Amino acid sequence: MKVVIEAGNNSVFSLKDLIQYKGLLTNLAKRDFLVRYKQAFAGIAWALLKPLISILIFGYISSKITGGSNSASSFLNVAIAMLLWQLFANIYNDVSNSIISNANLFSKVFFPKIIIPLSTILVCLVDFLISLLILVALFIITGQAVHWQIILAPIFILLTLINGFGIGLYFATINVKFRDVKFIVPVIIQFGMYITPVIFPTSYYLERLPKALQWLYCLNPMVGAIDGFKYCLLGNTSPLNIPYFILSVTVSFLFLFIGIRYFYKFERDFVDYI
Repeated sequence: MKVVIEAGNNSVFSLKDLIQYKGLLTNLAKRDFLVRYKQAFAGIAWALLKPLISILIFGYISSKITGGSNSASSFLNVAIAMLLWQLFANIYNDVSNSIISNANLFSKVFFPKIIIPLSTILVCLVDFLISLLILVALFIITGQAVHWQIILAPIFILLTLINGFGIGLYFATINVKFRDVKFIVPVIIQFGMYITPVIFPTSYYLERLPKALQWLYCLNPMVGAIDGFKYCLLGNTSPLNIPYFILSVTVSFLFLFIGIRYFYKFERDFVDYI
């Protein structure tokens, strides 16, 4: 059955449409996963090797700069933050390029275009779940206790998905018209890591900012996600600053709203530029 979009209809986010086209969503995700590791010598092991290399490098830098006596603790803190940051970075990058990369799928036959960027999230999530093996190993090596807060960890993983998807969707829309975006996104990801509590904790940044400007740092939506994830895995040894945490989470949902709204506003114009 072919459904054609009529000129007078407005595209809006519909969970019903996503359920109806879940087969397409699954097939796109499977295709992207196979393409990602096709002809790669290490194959799916790259899902472990890539974050592991980053953790070793930045964990060493963190332990030297902060001057902590427990270097194992520095590596664990960096590992927790790095894995979540790479999940965000992968989603943000893949969603941003998803529309252009799948231009061949656009036709007069209707399917919810939001499925294309959504399918990239599934692939990134599989990579993240595999990379969690690194955390398991570090918890065993460092003897870090598991706290009851760990049951809340999926909330902050979901928050990271929201951040990557919301921001990525906005850039995916812009990317259709201005192809410069594909060059800008990697720069934002690289710079963003240094203003996010990945290498150093949030307290490290707040101590170096005037009191009146500390809230600006927490406008970064990944601050709340990473701090919350650390709290879940490390317990009270990594406490949350509740007001700043709420501010960061609020920005996360604001970006999601803007991304979805902007995507659907210009969805019909995609075919004119692709």
